[in-house]
Amino acid sequence: MKIWKTIIGIITIASVAFPVTQAHALTSMDKQDGGIGNTTHYMEKNPDIAADPKVKNIIYPLMATPAIKKKGSALTIQVDTKGKDPSGWNVKLNENSNSKVEGEYSLPVTKAEKGSSYWKNSSSIYNVTVSIPNDVTEKLYDLDVSYTADGAQVKDEEPNSVKVVNDFKKDFRFIHLTDIHVGSPRNIQDPANATEAGMWNPDESKRWLYLQKTIKEVNLLKPDFVVLTGDLMFGQMNPKEYIYEYEETYRMLKKFDVPVYIIPGNHDFYAQDATLTDGAKYWGEYFGPEYYSFNYGPYCHMVGANSMDWDKFDRQGHGSLSVPTWGGQIRQAQMNWIKKDLEQNDQTANANQVKGLFSHNNPVKRDREIWPSSDPDVQEYWKEYDAQHNPQNLSTLLKAEELGQKYDQLWHGEGAQELVDVMKQHGVSFSLHGHTHTDNITQQNGILYTTTASIELSATPWEGYRTFQKDPDSKNFNSYIYEGTDRSIPVYENGNSAAGTVSFEANLAQPNDGTQGAQTATVTNRLKKEVTITVPLYMKPGTYKATDGEITENKLYGTKQWMELKVTVPANSTKEIKIQP
Repeated sequence: MKIWKTIIGIITIASVAFPVTQAHALTSMDKQDGGIGNTTHYMEKNPDIAADPKVKNIIYPLMATPAIKKKGSALTIQVDTKGKDPSGWNVKLNENSNSKVEGEYSLPVTKAEKGSSYWKNSSSIYNVTVSIPNDVTEKLYDLDVSYTADGAQVKDEEPNSVKVVNDFKKDFRFIHLTDIHVGSPRNIQDPANATEAGMWNPDESKRWLYLQKTIKEVNLLKPDFVVLTGDLMFGQMNPKEYIYEYEETYRMLKKFDVPVYIIPGNHDFYAQDATLTDGAKYWGEYFGPEYYSFNYGPYCHMVGANSMDWDKFDRQGHGSLSVPTWGGQIRQAQMNWIKKDLEQNDQTANANQVKGLFSHNNPVKRDREIWPSSDPDVQEYWKEYDAQHNPQNLSTLLKAEELGQKYDQLWHGEGAQELVDVMKQHGVSFSLHGHTHTDNITQQNGILYTTTASIELSATPWEGYRTFQKDPDSKNFNSYIYEGTDRSIPVYENGNSAAGTVSFEANLAQPNDGTQGAQTATVTNRLKKEVTITVPLYMKPGTYKATDGEITENKLYGTKQWMELKVTVPANSTKEIKIQP
């Protein structure tokens, strides 16, 4: 994205959109601040905020790299014991923080042995294999691991990291969303969006409303998983920004009730100064690996790539207001890993498996092809760049920054064509991206490249996400175009974010806390197409029926009856469903 020229133009209006306590937060900048703005930072008003790394002992599965496992199957957990010899392993699944019931399942440990990790540099990693009991309810759980080391009890918990399923589906469905940008001043570039932005509102229930509403819609749609392609935060306001933005982003992402696979974007990875915070370091501490792969049972294999794969020198400011590099690149070490991963997958993949890749930047949208070759400055730049690929050269970086402000940076560096060739070689059929904040569909050589508009309040044509519904009888997907030739599903009714009205919602007449013996759900669909949603219900113990839809889950937890109501609502209509004995 064109970084600071846009931001400078909105500073005067941004200050009036903050809560009173934060009204001064965007009003001062120092152009010699090592590449990052010198705004007053959130910690000055909230001094208790501090970096709190989340990735501690458990290194797989994580909230950003969850495991989806079938009942009765095995799960291998990776744990870093920090140089200590472990014994007495105990592993549990707990209800996650969004649940209104309490419950846990013990997972029998069948094996524990020394292992290794491609991304975590440690000699004390253990592979702990457990079995998933057949009585575990189909849900997303927190993982709880404890063991004894050097005579002391060690305990670690990873939220939203294990999804247990009854079975894997041939017609699975996932959602792609991108560029959520917690903390971004672009959310208030239009003052009419101030309420939806909720920019550092002291009331957390009113903070980042645009993202809260998106998460609620995704949870109602209840996909089998979500792919989130980077730019989770902003990272350019001041040198301490990542301290609170990573913490705040993590808090928000815990609100998902479905597995979410996350990779970084440029705004998550800036090195804010040679001696200050590095987004890549924070990523490892909060979300884990920069790149990885996962399987949805036997039916899908997906590779998550880090397209902000630059040397720290290239990712940091050098005495100017903006960072010089925000375009894509994949260097050889990561490329070799991707090749090896796909080669290994080929050895075990069945004929029904589809293969996908997701990264922040799109490898078929390249600066070398998009920047006009008629511009003498562009000619001079590529000549200098070609003399030293993967530049790490200040002169080259400054030229790239200037041209990027003029033409933007999309895929800027190495690896684009090689990545495309690797995908073709291994039968990857779809590729998911963000970065541009716009919708785009491109098909080349049998690969579907989809770029999805941002969730940040700066998207064209609107803030949106895509649903991918797998055809059970082929390797094709449908439903990823809402209307026209490439448009995503709008978060807001007709894409009008300032009005604040969402595209669909479910409201309950009574408190949803297990105290009610009857309930009424009003489900409103403002989309131009029908929508099927799943509403969680917590009732008094009993046997219930619904006047419409289907109760798909039903289990007693102590004094609360947990159920899920699945209902389809036609376009532009409302249904009122009564749930009663």
